[in-house]
Amino acid sequence: MTLWLWAEETAEKTRADGHGGLAAALVRMPELAVRGDADRIAAELPAALRAATAPGAPPWAADYLRHWWTAARVTHGAMGTAALPEAETLAHTAHADDTRCSPGACPAVNAAVCHANVDGPGHAVERELLLTGALDHTAPGTPAHTSAVLAFADLLTDSGRPHEAVEYLDAQDWAVRSDPGHALAYARALRCLDRHGEALAVLDRLDGEETAPYGPEAAGEDVRRRVAFERARLLAWLARTGQRPADGAAAALPPVEEAGTHPFLRPLWVEAVEDLDAVGAVTNDWRLGVALAEWTRHLERVGSHRPCLEMALRAARLALRRGARWTAAGMVEAAQRAAVRLRRDDELTADLAEVRTGVRAFPGPPLPVPAQRLAAWLWGDRGTAVDPEQRADLLVAALDAHPGDTVLLNDLGRVGRVLGLARAAARDQWARVRALPTDRDAVLGLLESLLHDGDTEGVRELVRTLSDAAARA
Repeated sequence: MTLWLWAEETAEKTRADGHGGLAAALVRMPELAVRGDADRIAAELPAALRAATAPGAPPWAADYLRHWWTAARVTHGAMGTAALPEAETLAHTAHADDTRCSPGACPAVNAAVCHANVDGPGHAVERELLLTGALDHTAPGTPAHTSAVLAFADLLTDSGRPHEAVEYLDAQDWAVRSDPGHALAYARALRCLDRHGEALAVLDRLDGEETAPYGPEAAGEDVRRRVAFERARLLAWLARTGQRPADGAAAALPPVEEAGTHPFLRPLWVEAVEDLDAVGAVTNDWRLGVALAEWTRHLERVGSHRPCLEMALRAARLALRRGARWTAAGMVEAAQRAAVRLRRDDELTADLAEVRTGVRAFPGPPLPVPAQRLAAWLWGDRGTAVDPEQRADLLVAALDAHPGDTVLLNDLGRVGRVLGLARAAARDQWARVRALPTDRDAVLGLLESLLHDGDTEGVRELVRTLSDAAARA
């Protein structure tokens, strides 16, 4: 039974029992979660919870509704540590009493996905404990059980056991095999076994099927979107290895705007872009750098450390390929911050060392004018053809010649904000403010960068720095 059929049938029974508001929420919440509309769920959840706690309501109803708010943030929003305490609490609460884990959705799956977002291989033990508990608490044939099975298959793939994932998925009954998530999990496992052609065939078959016969339009769109991004990643790799035409792979790449709207699909898109860039089949410019910097910062903010590290490394390599040294350095810094939070020291550490070496070896640009005159040159007629990443590299070169120059630092701050690298610019601006907290222009420039980056702790530190300086004066 699909989630949507279960929700409709359960809602019909709930409505017949006199709980019309709850009945509507049973269908409405998962639909909003599929769309990734966590804000709308948060707005509607209080009223839905009041209906769920009314006399005669099913004992699992409240936790079922809360599950979807968490799912929208964890699955669609790719949240990690930012949502982990809430996800784990909901899972433990639901499993403490068998009557509170609904047949429609098991909160333990959200908690397992959240651990996967933080560090999939490194949190394999926690994921396995949660998912084995979910499999024990749910009945085969229910949507809750199906979601736990598919999450367990992804766990096997993430843990370097894709062959076991394939065997596990092959052994499932029709209730699981008929779910679109089964084909997607199967394709991911086949890809990790280097069976890219077979994975592509699985996606093609799924794309030709009716993906959500009992669900809302949003459910079918979600499946088609997932298939499109998985296919784009596969085709890009096949193009990079010479097994498929590059132009066809490039045509299959979804637009950047679609990736931007769906955070959980961004890593697939960026992986495809890096492979397409290797064969010259995609535009690699500063605008791409802005998108990747913003997406990396999102992953950092929500505590999805391994995806953050992976995306930052890809962004840095792409930046080096287009000659953007400062952007690449900023991405390396983000990668380093994420790397120290991982439990497993794997090949990503070697990748980070390689990219860091590449950034250090990359030469800075020659200055078109003396460093003291660069700011005026950049903002004059002759500097209009210089893109923001080139401006940043020129400003860094000028600062190497004139460290602590406030005009150059503030220009770097402005460019950093354009490039989504305000945090990287703030690092250099901090050095000037700490050395000379009475430099009003430097302080204001740093404050702009901190506010743009949403760094409230940095703003507090700036206030303390200025207060301490005033007390010493």
